[in-house]
Amino acid sequence: MKVWLHGLFSVIFWLWNLTFLGTVYLGILPWIAIPLIQATVEGIIPLEFTLAVTGAIAIPTVCTGIGMKLRKHPLQLIRLFYGVEAPLFTLCLVRLFMLREMTAASNLIVGTALVAMAAFALELFYGYAKGDRKLAWLQLATHSLMLLMGLYLGALLLFYVVPFTGFFTAYLISFNWIQSIINIFRYNHWNVIWWIPFSFFLWGFSATLFIAMPSALATFHIYSGYKIIQQFAAQYGRKWAMFGSGFVVTAWMVLFLAFQQQPQIQAFKSLENPASTDRERQELLAKSDSIRQGLLNAYLLSYRYLSTHEDNNHIRAMYQDILGVEEPAAQVLQNWYNGLMSPFLYQGSREDSEKAATLYAEFFDTPIQKGEAKTILHAVQSTFNQEEAKAGLLNINEQRVLLKQQEITVTERGDWADVELYEVYENQTPQDEEVFYYFSLPESAVLTGVWLNETADRSDRYVFQISPRGAAQQVYNDQVRRNIDPALLEQVGPRQYRLRVFPVPARLTSFDNTNRQEQPKQHLWLTYKVMQSAQGWAMPQLAEKRNVFWNRKTQRQYNGETVKRLGDAWMPEFLPATNSPSGTTHQVTFPGDYQISAQPLTETDYILPQGKRIAVIVDRSYSMRSHGKEVTETVNWLKQTGFADNRFDNNDADIYLTASPGAIPLRLDNLNELNPAKITYYGSLNYREMLQQFQELQGETTYDAVALISDRGSYELAKDSSDLLTLSSPLWMVHLGGLPRAYDDGTLQAIQGTGGGVSTDLETVLQRIATTAKLGPSTVSVVDGYRWVVEKPAKADLATLPKTLATATVPDKAGLESLAARQLILGLSKQMDAASIADLDAIHAIAKRYEIVSPYSSAIVLVNEEQKQQLKEAESRSDRFNREIEDGKEELQQPDDMMSVPVPEPHQWVGMIGATGLLIFAKRKWGKKSVE
Repeated sequence: MKVWLHGLFSVIFWLWNLTFLGTVYLGILPWIAIPLIQATVEGIIPLEFTLAVTGAIAIPTVCTGIGMKLRKHPLQLIRLFYGVEAPLFTLCLVRLFMLREMTAASNLIVGTALVAMAAFALELFYGYAKGDRKLAWLQLATHSLMLLMGLYLGALLLFYVVPFTGFFTAYLISFNWIQSIINIFRYNHWNVIWWIPFSFFLWGFSATLFIAMPSALATFHIYSGYKIIQQFAAQYGRKWAMFGSGFVVTAWMVLFLAFQQQPQIQAFKSLENPASTDRERQELLAKSDSIRQGLLNAYLLSYRYLSTHEDNNHIRAMYQDILGVEEPAAQVLQNWYNGLMSPFLYQGSREDSEKAATLYAEFFDTPIQKGEAKTILHAVQSTFNQEEAKAGLLNINEQRVLLKQQEITVTERGDWADVELYEVYENQTPQDEEVFYYFSLPESAVLTGVWLNETADRSDRYVFQISPRGAAQQVYNDQVRRNIDPALLEQVGPRQYRLRVFPVPARLTSFDNTNRQEQPKQHLWLTYKVMQSAQGWAMPQLAEKRNVFWNRKTQRQYNGETVKRLGDAWMPEFLPATNSPSGTTHQVTFPGDYQISAQPLTETDYILPQGKRIAVIVDRSYSMRSHGKEVTETVNWLKQTGFADNRFDNNDADIYLTASPGAIPLRLDNLNELNPAKITYYGSLNYREMLQQFQELQGETTYDAVALISDRGSYELAKDSSDLLTLSSPLWMVHLGGLPRAYDDGTLQAIQGTGGGVSTDLETVLQRIATTAKLGPSTVSVVDGYRWVVEKPAKADLATLPKTLATATVPDKAGLESLAARQLILGLSKQMDAASIADLDAIHAIAKRYEIVSPYSSAIVLVNEEQKQQLKEAESRSDRFNREIEDGKEELQQPDDMMSVPVPEPHQWVGMIGATGLLIFAKRKWGKKSVE
């Protein structure tokens, strides 16, 4: 009997090792490991997955080598196999294919299992460390954990062994397999020579793993732990053995129970009702870190947990379907299983993900994908989900597309210049990517063109066309979803612009590029006109970039001269001008007898207001917490310059404090009543909501201007609305800390339609207000050192303007016409009806005639006739000026729930996991990115 058992042990060890080696060297290594290592080097997949696949390859390799030395000791072989190799190999595969981003609780279980297996292996080879007191104590601690883990894993695996054994036994005693044998004899009796032995081998061989391993693993680990504890007790006394073992187990249980307190439960409870008092808001702000962790955990539940407690029902289904257990009893078993698996199960509902995203935006005043981009990216990369091709919030500052070359050419034309930006992009990833810029220019500058090409050949470039902003956006987004080349250049604020280029072609891999071809590139040309300033010629200033990056390999030339690396800057703020500004007035006459003048200003032309009443709206959103000092300085400046003395013959400022849901907005007519140091910044509001609160409190009070003090804001949290904001006073946006990336079109229209503007300090705003009023009603803007004046004809008619422009002579592209057209559009936007399609068409006709980008007109590059036809259709629709907010939110595909019904039969689990893993890894590496 002993000889027979030893022979069986050897057969099990060597057959399974041959199977493992074949799996890893014929399947995992070439198809998974090599692409995975490449992806890890490229930063696409976290390092822990490479460690898991490396472990899966190394474990059977090392154990086979050890087995060669232990081939004459079959008992040691079987202990090595069931106690170390099989569970460790299985753990690596589970980590690779099932566990995504680890939590503290799951790390505790996996880490303890690894410690237990390592301790078992050391005890297997070296026994008890009797001669070393420190090692003996270490063995006591690790084998106490081994004893605990043996009981845990044994109990957990027992839930699967029982139905599998029942299925296996039921199939055998059903004698259905006899009919299969008869059919073989009946139809092809030669198959019996190999089929019958193979079937018995397959079933018997599988039983040695799926039935025997759980009991063998638990038995070996429990016995090993018990043996070491007994040996320690014999050497150092039972009292010390019980104390040491009890302390380790107790500490582990404390950690286990502590990690079961998932943070989203308390976060949801804290935000269940809106805070109604400053005290409640302060208490929640003090807990903001724990709230952040809780909402993030809920948002990433599909990436951090295998399932939820309420969805995990496969144990109940297996016991009902296979063993015929009644549903109440099967549910009891499911509950017991859920208790053991709680480190891997989410406590809540799958709907919590969207709930968490909403609450995060409301509390932290920014989208969760933006505020937690780094953490979310790690979670997404920790699974096999494919991201969208379109650059979203998760791609901010990602290094996927290298800016290979940048050239800037300035053509000076006196007091203004034509500037051309030429950039070459080279993709660093194996899928098409989008380049995305938010940038700003001086308020008087104007964008005049954008072109694309796969080569540097200018004569063969894809040419832009000016289209209504809504139609251009709709066509661009549709073409990106279809992976076809477009580019889109938009004005999204008085000074803000958005540039998007797609696709930058995927990088050729070593498999695709056997001839070592040059990597494909995307070439971009962008032009604009700008007035000269005292510092020289202003360059675009970056507000945000997605996917694109630059480094030492980026070649830069400015006006033909090679320049050194600029660090993190996209480009310098200014390039030097050859001559100083001339100080002369420039005038342009447009079709329809509109005249635009650019008159230079001196320092003496600028004044501060006198006898003006200003409404100052203070944004009390959460994101303003970091600008509390600047708010205090602004309020103190108002007090020092006469806005707080309640004398209308001097100046006066009324303060409006916004409020998030649950709080009440306030109006303070006496500025001295405001203590800015005691303002509580809490919750989230968009600009439209702030202005609506202002209008509700304003009543019949009239103001010379309205100044809204905010930070950069969260453009992505704005809401699309067809209702226009109507303000009776110019709206000025004061952004502490820098200009926002963009405005929603409703806010942008409120700024331009009322004659307002944007700035980063209140003093500049008040100076522009007073200077504009002093210079007269024909002044369109006082900006960048110039007064821009629009003189209308006696019978100005927007309705006839498109027809007049169509018959006019071709404008001089080298002249001032483009810059003047920008001011004409600004001037007319104060008079037009923003809800009238006819008026919008008239404004658009100016941009189209002079080929400039405006708040109403965008430049789009199309590459084929199908795209052009689609744009033509979009331009004919009534919503052609309706531009949607680009919230950048990526619709991440939720990983599959592998623990809810329908569930495969027990004997299919391992094969299913392995096959699914191979398939998904292959798709991850070689599949094209899908776009929702």
